[in-house]
Amino acid sequence: MNAPLRGYTLDFIQSMLTEKSGRASGWFGDLELRSVFQPAFSLPQKHAVGFEASLRAVDAKGNPVSPESLFGPVQNYAETAMLDMLSATIHVHNFFSRRPSHGVLFINLHPEVLLDFGNSAAFLDSLFDYYEIGPQKVMIDIPGSVLEHERLEDAIASYRSLGCQISVDDFGVDNTNLDSIWHVAPAIVKIGRPVVTEAMKERRKRQALPRAVSLLHEMGTLVLMEGLESSDQALLAIDADADFGSGYFFGPHIDSVAEFSQPQDLLDKLWKSYREQRASGRPDEHGTRLSLENEALHSSQVKGLRKASPADIARYREQRHPYLSAIQNIAAKVKSGSAFEGSCEMFLGLPGAVRCFLLDGSGRQIGDDVFSTRPPARQGVDFYSLEARSEGDWFRRDFFRRAINEPEVVQATRQYGSLTGYVRCVTFSMATRNINGKPVVVCGDVDWSMHTQMD
Repeated sequence: MNAPLRGYTLDFIQSMLTEKSGRASGWFGDLELRSVFQPAFSLPQKHAVGFEASLRAVDAKGNPVSPESLFGPVQNYAETAMLDMLSATIHVHNFFSRRPSHGVLFINLHPEVLLDFGNSAAFLDSLFDYYEIGPQKVMIDIPGSVLEHERLEDAIASYRSLGCQISVDDFGVDNTNLDSIWHVAPAIVKIGRPVVTEAMKERRKRQALPRAVSLLHEMGTLVLMEGLESSDQALLAIDADADFGSGYFFGPHIDSVAEFSQPQDLLDKLWKSYREQRASGRPDEHGTRLSLENEALHSSQVKGLRKASPADIARYREQRHPYLSAIQNIAAKVKSGSAFEGSCEMFLGLPGAVRCFLLDGSGRQIGDDVFSTRPPARQGVDFYSLEARSEGDWFRRDFFRRAINEPEVVQATRQYGSLTGYVRCVTFSMATRNINGKPVVVCGDVDWSMHTQMD
């Protein structure tokens, strides 16, 4: 398959590439175009799960050319489309030809090219086929400016039909109707540098961030805070309960993903600092979710989710009961000295059960997850398994805080978008003590959409 894009085939676009030491550059007139990548880190897992590709251009004299001058107002759509597909080809080549299994690639398309999905999706299909990559490893950024565009729904459906994931870029917090996010149903919403900068200056906006993140989680999406340039801004992202963070605090853009190494000491120190400085002052999840009335951030869809009749409430309590009992069962076995893995059978045998995991009294994971042998189908990206690790830090998460504050009582979260790829995840948790008398928290995740389907 060699699909054209307004007359440009993949063969033609690839003829504009040169390769040196395994890295491709593109030529657009007398400009040389190169890829750079910025890692996005899972904050609870403390490792990179994806890389955002950006273009760097230099002229014939080696002087840098700004992206704004390349991707400014469209005067010649054919050139814009060619430049966009050339950029995508450079990024895909440089990301997947050297280290094909490392996380997700985020790519941007010019809004007009994005909405010209009949051509651009066909071109991307041929590009993915040529490099033999799964398109589910590619995340296409949707600019916030086109969320209300009449063609966006069809465009997203076209890219999803390829297997691509969708993220929303440049999300704002003030005066925002989240219903547009609900209809797009992205895997990730990106909160950008301007929001972070304003939150560092104004207390009101800083207090709004955890609420925004909590509502987005409730809608089934994950949250990436971009533009983090200092430890204080990175701590703000943790405090807001963002899933991912990116920015110069974690290091500069890199030329080659193959040469990337995790800044493990930096991430460990960040979490240590958060425990010492921020834990006592953060709002809890309950407080961030209380009201949707008379607020700048609102969603009629979330309001609808929260409306429940007495019969609905009674049915939900009945559905929860087996999971509460199963978590209590695990806690009792752990307290008596039984091995954790062998204690999870009852919970993992319940409908929709995904995994069990054990935390210490500081929210750090103890040992490996215990997964169901027959997990339900995921609705989103399983970021959690992109890199096998058992060093998660769940100190900020509501399921840990509520459990540790009320020991020996099983807690249950609202449905939320999970790193494991379930958009209606419910986490059950209970704090107890192990045989040595040390505090531990027993946790279990359930895909609650299974129960919605059975209603």
